Amino acid sequence: MKKLKIRTLKVRLVISIFVIITTVYAMIAMLMLLAYHGGIMSSDQIFHAGRFGMLIMIFIFFFISVSIGLLVFYRFNQIFLKPINELSAALKQVEKGNYDVSVSTDMKIRELRRLMQGFNQMTTEISSVEMLKKDFISYFSHEFKTPITSIRGFSRQIKEQELDDLKQAEYIDIIYRESDRLIKMSSNVLTLTKLENQTMIAATEGFSLDEQLRRSLLLLENAWSEKNLELDLEFDEIFINSNEEIIKQIWINVIGNAINYSNDFGVLKITCKEDGAFAKVRIRDYGAGMPDAVRERIFEKFYQGDESHGASGNGLGMSIVKRIVDLCGGKIVIKSQLKKGTVVIVYLPIDVRKSEDNV
Repeated sequence: MKKLKIRTLKVRLVISIFVIITTVYAMIAMLMLLAYHGGIMSSDQIFHAGRFGMLIMIFIFFFISVSIGLLVFYRFNQIFLKPINELSAALKQVEKGNYDVSVSTDMKIRELRRLMQGFNQMTTEISSVEMLKKDFISYFSHEFKTPITSIRGFSRQIKEQELDDLKQAEYIDIIYRESDRLIKMSSNVLTLTKLENQTMIAATEGFSLDEQLRRSLLLLENAWSEKNLELDLEFDEIFINSNEEIIKQIWINVIGNAINYSNDFGVLKITCKEDGAFAKVRIRDYGAGMPDAVRERIFEKFYQGDESHGASGNGLGMSIVKRIVDLCGGKIVIKSQLKKGTVVIVYLPIDVRKSEDNV
């Protein structure tokens, strides 16, 4: 179908060139007739060269017409046909499953340039989706297999062996933790899928952001208490109009990460300030930090800086955070240094309804 369209375009172009040649030739003849009827040239002046001279004049006029037609054809081919042929060849590569293909966008015609840019963006998005599928399979084959294997193994131990109460309680605790890990993983996948199908966060009721941060810290009390972290809190009273339940997931994930990567007996510093039309929440830990390579990919789905998957988490938390912040019309900034800790700054509109009006 694509070949037929390209050939049809070429046939139309050849017909157009023929029409141009005929038109130019006719215009020259018309000019001569006008010159004759206008008294500029007499019939003797027109035909004084004889038949041979007329043939030469006709040949010259024909040569000029053909030259103009070929020039138009060449320019048309350079401007239109060449990029279209390049796009057609690139589409064939996409059909074969090669998504790492791009076309040149260096052209003067704005519409063609936009078409090529759109194609490059499409192949980039498709390539990202394909990579995500591969990562998803690799991720779940590891993340699901490990806890299920543990649950199966320890369940068999409890069933087939006579264990004392202490050992049995230890195995049950492991089974509980691994099953809880699977539940969180499934919940995060469902949450992210739901958020990606949304175009904005609808405000439900206004709520106190500083109070929500305090409640989030209470939910995570066991985690920061086990590490004996000192909390350095500075909250201004800020009332925002947004979706309270969805916004809470930001703090559970971000503060949870800060706790996980903090050193024992360290400090966790959180501030909440008003910054123009936004609420600015700054979460600072003094723990392990991360290299730039990890920080740049922190929002990718299923990405974990610890390739051994030894750290807690499943690589979805920060993807969820980024999606929520984007849907709210906010911004998130991450700064980090190895062995010096990480700073996460979240900007949320105080009234998400005004952000919706500006979309």
